[in-house]
Amino acid sequence: MPSNIIRVVASFAAALASLLIGFATLSLQDTQSMATVRSALIITQMDEAAPAVGMLRAEARQRDANFYGIRVDPTGRTPTRTLTPIVGDRAAHDRAFPSGEYARFDTGMMTKLEPMDDDARGGYLSTLSPRRLESVATELAGAGVDAQVQSLGWGGLLWYMIGDTPAMMAAAVAVGAAWLVGFARAASCAREAASARTLGARFPFIRDVGMSVLLAAAAFVILAGVAAAVLHVYNGGHRLASYFGASGIVWGALMAAFVCGACAPGVLPRRLRYLPAFSGWRPWARGAFAMSLVQVLTLTLVVFLVTQAGTAWGSLSAVRDSRPDWKACAACTTTIFQGFDGPVALDDAVAPYGSAVRALEPSGGVALSWVPGAKRGDRYAPGDPDSNVIVANSEFIKRSQGRLPDPLGELEGPGEWGLLVPSDQTHQAESVATEWRQYFGEPLSDIPNQAVPKQPHIATYTAGRVFNYGQTDFRDQVYSDSPVIVVVPASAGLLDDGSYFAAGSAGNLLFTGDAAATRRALDAAGVARSVYTIDTLADQIDRGVTTARSKLPIAMIGGIVGLLAVIGMLVVRTRAHVLANRDRLLFHLTLGRSPVRVHLSMWLRTAALLGCAGVAILGAIGAGLPGADIVPRTLGIAFSAIAALTILTNAVIAFHITTPKELITDAR
Repeated sequence: MPSNIIRVVASFAAALASLLIGFATLSLQDTQSMATVRSALIITQMDEAAPAVGMLRAEARQRDANFYGIRVDPTGRTPTRTLTPIVGDRAAHDRAFPSGEYARFDTGMMTKLEPMDDDARGGYLSTLSPRRLESVATELAGAGVDAQVQSLGWGGLLWYMIGDTPAMMAAAVAVGAAWLVGFARAASCAREAASARTLGARFPFIRDVGMSVLLAAAAFVILAGVAAAVLHVYNGGHRLASYFGASGIVWGALMAAFVCGACAPGVLPRRLRYLPAFSGWRPWARGAFAMSLVQVLTLTLVVFLVTQAGTAWGSLSAVRDSRPDWKACAACTTTIFQGFDGPVALDDAVAPYGSAVRALEPSGGVALSWVPGAKRGDRYAPGDPDSNVIVANSEFIKRSQGRLPDPLGELEGPGEWGLLVPSDQTHQAESVATEWRQYFGEPLSDIPNQAVPKQPHIATYTAGRVFNYGQTDFRDQVYSDSPVIVVVPASAGLLDDGSYFAAGSAGNLLFTGDAAATRRALDAAGVARSVYTIDTLADQIDRGVTTARSKLPIAMIGGIVGLLAVIGMLVVRTRAHVLANRDRLLFHLTLGRSPVRVHLSMWLRTAALLGCAGVAILGAIGAGLPGADIVPRTLGIAFSAIAALTILTNAVIAFHITTPKELITDAR
């Protein structure tokens, strides 16, 4: 009876996981592209006389394809994507835009259609395959248009999901867990299967596996009906077929993994038929290599999922704890730069952006808190990515609510700058000042009214956390740990345009006025509106909280499922080892000896498992698979914790079943 209850619960869990992962997949496809889009064309540069728009229209008609000029505004409560269509395949267009509106699956993204203008620069979504789009790019190149082609098919989408969302990792963990569940199910019935085969049954485990698959199929159908009803309320039932198709593929992968785990190591050769009746675990080593691979993969993915969950939780905690610091500047605005018009347009915006910052700063209109390096440590050299430095202005010091002294006071003018050194690093003050003074004397880009840097005004502050407004995405690293603070007002003539632009791009340069005032200032300076959007600090924080909250449950559920799978795998493996060495263990226990030497091979396998998982994690980091929100330090902590849990679980299981009572019971 308990076995049947577990089987039913597992069937519904597999169906629910399939439908949830299918939802995540379709939602990401909505975000990254559209149902009919397969590739992207990015026009970076073009001659003014090049008829790029006309050529795209001609290519669309000739190739029966659609191009959608794309612009994204991520600043609203619902991110908005504006598309300008060039239609050559009306049927594909109407599938994506019935009645002129995008039949979106996920209501979290708004898509609007607007007429095409004559400016062809920027990005285009295309219904062509990447290979066919390459020929379009070649034709454009002949007319003086530089264009790049990117794949937006399912392969590119899956790669994005692996690196930036926990959904694919959770799916892989679920597949690994299904394999291990199948293995454990078959191993627990090994003696019965052996006896049945001895009596002439050819494949006695097929009936057991078949019943599990049928139960899972029934659970999928039941929950799919519920999901269809929910989806009709959510988005009017758009793309139900695609949703069930994606979910069905996930469900099929789970069932295939379960069947492989149950059957592959269980197909025993004739010479081993009698052994399972006496030692039901030893012949199952036939699937040891496959099981080892699944163990390493599952453990690796669990580490990444736990890390993502920890990072999301840390983001939420950081935002909550820093509320008193950022609340006073919640209405401050930042700029989000967009490269849709190509790198030339961004390069053209650098100088006017710096001009706007210099015009606003004397009246307190800009708070600069640029963190160009690390957020902790005792290195403070300019240009060093591991330097723990904040480049600030006087407005930033004022907004510290009195916790930071102003080394400049009322001083201002060409060449005047200050240095705030934490109290535990005063011995480095002179050397740090010398390095930064030399850095200011050799700027990387243009500085209007450039001045010669004077000797800095040095002050100290009590070492501790300094609020720095964090980053534009999660706002999770909103504090620096005892940084050196370089105070440089715009009137000093020391900071170049590129530094201001880099700070603005990173979200570390805030305009203290509202969105309208900021846009007026940027317009007056000549910054093209097409290269940026205005956002408020409060909205960025809200979106970061929403993102963290959406990632947290997926990562936590995936991590928990993976941990349960790993613990289940350890139970199976440790029990197999103990039963295979039952006679030796009984002999040692009878003579009063420690069974440690008998368990040595098991501990070596555990060490190999952890070592291989560590190598796999390093390989994934080297390949750039983890998203930007996975910090190596957090990853190391998660790996250490899971490694400790693995070792502890192994020890507890081995101790529990390596007793005379357990060994004698298993011998019966």
